[in-house]
Amino acid sequence: MAVSKHRPVARARRVLLVVMGLLLAAIVGLYLFGRAGQQEIPGGTDTTPGETPQGEITLVGEDFEFTHSEGEKPIFRIRGRSVRADRSGTVYLEGVGLTLYDGQGAGYEISGTSASFNRETRQADLDGEVELRGPDNASLTTAGLDLAQRGRMLESTGPVRFTYLQLTGRADRMRIDRERDVYILAGNVEVDSLPDAEVRASLRAKRVVFERNGHLLRAEGDVVIERDGDRIEAALVNAFMDDANESFLFLRARWSVSGRMQVPGDGGRVIRFRGRSLAVLRDVAGLPQTAELEGAPTLPAALESPSPATADRPATVQRIVAGYILADFANGTIASVRAFNQPQLVEVDPSLEGEAGELRRLEGGRMLAGFAADGELVRLTADEQVRFRDSEVTASGDRAVYDVPADKAEFFGQPVRLNGERGELLAPKVSYERAIGLVFAQEGVRALAEQADDVGFGGTPLSEGDGPVRIESKEALWRDTPRSALFRGDVRAWRGENLLLAQSVRADEVEGAEKLVATGSVRTVWIPAPADDGEAAADGPVEVTANTLTYQRAASPGDDRMVYEGRVRAEQAERDLSCRRLEIELTEDGEAESLTCIGDAVLNDRRAGNSARGRRALYDLTSRTVTMLGEPVTLNKNDGAQVQGARVVYDLATGTARVLSEPRPAAAETPAGDGEGSG
Repeated sequence: MAVSKHRPVARARRVLLVVMGLLLAAIVGLYLFGRAGQQEIPGGTDTTPGETPQGEITLVGEDFEFTHSEGEKPIFRIRGRSVRADRSGTVYLEGVGLTLYDGQGAGYEISGTSASFNRETRQADLDGEVELRGPDNASLTTAGLDLAQRGRMLESTGPVRFTYLQLTGRADRMRIDRERDVYILAGNVEVDSLPDAEVRASLRAKRVVFERNGHLLRAEGDVVIERDGDRIEAALVNAFMDDANESFLFLRARWSVSGRMQVPGDGGRVIRFRGRSLAVLRDVAGLPQTAELEGAPTLPAALESPSPATADRPATVQRIVAGYILADFANGTIASVRAFNQPQLVEVDPSLEGEAGELRRLEGGRMLAGFAADGELVRLTADEQVRFRDSEVTASGDRAVYDVPADKAEFFGQPVRLNGERGELLAPKVSYERAIGLVFAQEGVRALAEQADDVGFGGTPLSEGDGPVRIESKEALWRDTPRSALFRGDVRAWRGENLLLAQSVRADEVEGAEKLVATGSVRTVWIPAPADDGEAAADGPVEVTANTLTYQRAASPGDDRMVYEGRVRAEQAERDLSCRRLEIELTEDGEAESLTCIGDAVLNDRRAGNSARGRRALYDLTSRTVTMLGEPVTLNKNDGAQVQGARVVYDLATGTARVLSEPRPAAAETPAGDGEGSG
């Protein structure tokens, strides 16, 4: 994928085309010279000692020079120390030198120790350190060249080395198929830019084939193509050229493909990739349009984009893994990626190895990723059977949108299911911000927590009972930093038979202290704890309604308190107690010990037919007595009588009352908070 915005393959192709074309012209020159020599050779029987040619030798000349022209325009010039021919049509040359002229009249010099050409078989040889020199820094050296198969095939007899413009190269063998117009380099092919080249580029392969008529360049065997920071590695690379064979329009790399792409800009971001095959499509200007990366069951396609370290997070790598990846480009830079066939986004810490380095994983049926101009992965959308996990939570749903720089994910589903340290959330929409441990669920929420403390409900009636705490609301929010929980909109929370209803419930933890506030039509129902002998409370559940409920858990044990305010009404069996404020003292185990009802306190005992009214009331749960204080306290008895006094002690078990004249109870009977005003 890296080469999609550069032209190392096109440069290598031009090197091969120019060098091989010149060598082919040299052999054709030998052919034309052979024809001319045949026409000029007179009959004779002279031979050269030490030679055993197929026929009799006729010495044509020494220190010769021959020029072939079309009109007044020279095509090539050949010279040498000697030339001879035999009756079989073979021409022999020693100390060969050729000058080839291109269309602009520039000359290329080719030299060799000896050469021969047979006109009938069209076989020719150029041997002995063959060298080519020409303009544009063009050069080539090899041990020898053979023209075989009746002139159809040109082959080197040893390794070749060549340079052209700012590139240099080598190969173990070279072959040119004249009939098909195919050029081949084989055996450790290497093409590199010169050290002073403006652009560093290279090509490595076991074999390189250029089909000029088919506009195809093919590199085979351990192929490595590089240009500046870009790199492709593959077993096979095919490049389809434009009509002028100057630039490739389509490239396909196959078998164990890997590489990298350098993104322009000061950041120096490098995107890496791997897969079974890679296909790149470019426009006429040479800029990439699309790139397809395919994987295999044992080697899925992968695309990696690094994110540098920030003040909030370490350096990470986002790796998109899928069976098929399609990348779209804008102005030569990757802009978006679509991934199919079990796609995954895996974010890793590159400083750690294996599973320890995996920070989070997002999976789905298909994915769409968006990239910034500097190559950073900024947004990813996953659809169909979405699954997410990191060190804090797991989530599943129908769709997910992940903001990578912000480390924020949104999940959609029917429902989304999110599990974390605090419990489980189910909702149609859930947002998650990992940095602060924020979870926000909307549009109808169901939550489940194994312990009341997990959601800040410890110490409330829900801290008692069996089983998990279950919560329903329109919205829910969990936060780790600072630790808090919020349920809003028709909140219904229960654990066994214990219940809490409100419009909003918020729990916060600050410096070891916890505070829960429930507001809006608050209603709680709880089953009192069994007695020490294991028997259940005789009077059954306690139900309290109020405008607000506040629970405060102090940092030091023994100071916990729960307060109901605003039209408070506490009911148990056929008795109820109402006031403006209800304070509940809690034991270290979080159990209610006593209740103080402040402001217009009213006690109704419908079972006994009695009622009492005062400024405040103290309910002792152990003795099951209510002490009412007021100025005065009024007791209405079931027989219609009314009694007033400074204090009334009412026994809930028997339905009897004592009216006392003392304005204050004894010290042992003093209700908590009695020093406060009437509220």
